Amino acid sequence: MAPRSRAGGGTARRGRAGGEPVAWRRWGILAGVAVLAACTGGSDEQVVVRVNGTRVTVADFRRRLEAERERVPAHLHALMESADVQKRYAQDLVRREILLQEATRRQIESRPVVTDRVRQVKEQMMLQTLLKEEIGDKVQVPEADVRAYYESHPGEFSRDRLRAGHILVRTEAEAQQILERLKGKEGFEALARRLSLDSASGAKGGDLGTVERGSTVPEFEEAAYALKVGEVSAPVKTRFGYHIIRVTGREVRPATPFAEAREGLEKRLLGERQQAAFEAFVEGLKQQATVEVREELLPIPAPGTAPAVPGLPATPPAPGEAK
Repeated sequence: MAPRSRAGGGTARRGRAGGEPVAWRRWGILAGVAVLAACTGGSDEQVVVRVNGTRVTVADFRRRLEAERERVPAHLHALMESADVQKRYAQDLVRREILLQEATRRQIESRPVVTDRVRQVKEQMMLQTLLKEEIGDKVQVPEADVRAYYESHPGEFSRDRLRAGHILVRTEAEAQQILERLKGKEGFEALARRLSLDSASGAKGGDLGTVERGSTVPEFEEAAYALKVGEVSAPVKTRFGYHIIRVTGREVRPATPFAEAREGLEKRLLGERQQAAFEAFVEGLKQQATVEVREELLPIPAPGTAPAVPGLPATPPAPGEAK
């Protein structure tokens, strides 16, 4: 077994070649794509790396190392202070700067593949900064609000389990007919076997077994948990069709304690409030803007496909052809 080296409370496995830690080699890849913090002007500060006219001073090098510390596991931080690691990092900076200078010589920065990506990244950073300033820490959820929600929505934190059955049909009219037949004393199990679109449960008289919270679609769950044992629901619409639900048993169990539910509930409420603040912010900006969306032009076809707008030619006329 390869020896293990401990640094900062963790372990770093060493490879067979060169004795360098496997985890450090992964960090070295990150270092290889780091942005070179360099300067070209005159300075009395000591220069660690020089590539043609570009220089990296001691302060530049240290700042870059500190930035890298944020990207690597804590147990590698001590390794980053060693001379060997920093020498490798300096060589990574040299390699990258040489490549950047060659890319600049070829004017690659002006190519669309680069400018489009730079624009996208810039726009994304602008949006993130704007929303952080506008919403960010302004939206909070006090613990009193979390507790109030917990206490006013006991059903969401119930651990009760139901045993239920259903009859699934396509239309509401069919579901109403089944209800009438149930009132006429026809058996639920017999109707489920003959009429339910859910053949698996239908073969068992509609029995679904245990239905826990979160195990089915919300509409079905809400309707089922509102029933008492022995009760039958009105038609319940879901994306599968219309259900007639019957509860045949209920296991009552203690609810999820507030201490256990608090963290997840707080995150959920925070997300909901942030989303509401975002929608209100955008709507306010829209009210102040002039906006036009010509939906009649949509969808816009891909090049070479049939036009979406009547009268628009699929391809431009050839030179000399009548337009």
